[in-house]
Amino acid sequence: MTNKLNLFLVVFLCLASALACSKFTELAKNAANSVEKETKDSPKLPSGGPFTLEGKDWKFYDISGTDIKIELPGEPKDKSPKPEQLPPGYKEIFSAMHISALDDGGFSVAASQLDPTGKRKFTIKELADTSMMAMKRQLPDLKYTLDTSSDTKAKYTGSFTKNGKDYEVGGCCLYKKTDPSRVWAIITFVPNGNADARTAADRALKNVTFSGGTDTCN
Repeated sequence: MTNKLNLFLVVFLCLASALACSKFTELAKNAANSVEKETKDSPKLPSGGPFTLEGKDWKFYDISGTDIKIELPGEPKDKSPKPEQLPPGYKEIFSAMHISALDDGGFSVAASQLDPTGKRKFTIKELADTSMMAMKRQLPDLKYTLDTSSDTKAKYTGSFTKNGKDYEVGGCCLYKKTDPSRVWAIITFVPNGNADARTAADRALKNVTFSGGTDTCN
């Protein structure tokens, strides 16, 4: 699968679009078109070989502009949207959006933070469902389930096929309601059959903390 980092950007832009106003379909399409144009005009990411843990240097990274600290086998790249990519009405609902992602040999993990302004309240199911629906626009065969046993945490489990390759989706969405409120999401893509990628995803999700929050991804 190529351009996964751009896919994560589309997901969170569409999430913000849907929550900021009712024109989800139109805004999601515009966000996707904007990112796809940028992809066409930019160099392609090198494909490389399958992900392996051999030689990886695990470190804890403080994700820029967020309250997220996560252990990863490589440095994540800032994929936050440009001001012109943000949907109309966004600033009324969220004061900031930050996204960082690591992509290596088919293994991907993205960490994002939305900073609500407090002008609208959400439910954790609404937040988690909307992000998965946004992803499904780009991956039509995506199948997913949500564990929303808590009113502040949802866990993602899913799968999809892209370019003949099967992937698993995992991660969590957390909603910190206390001031300052935060919406955090960690999403992983793991190629089926790649044991090293599965180990890396599990380790990343286990070793992520959110300053000021009490929930974890596990």
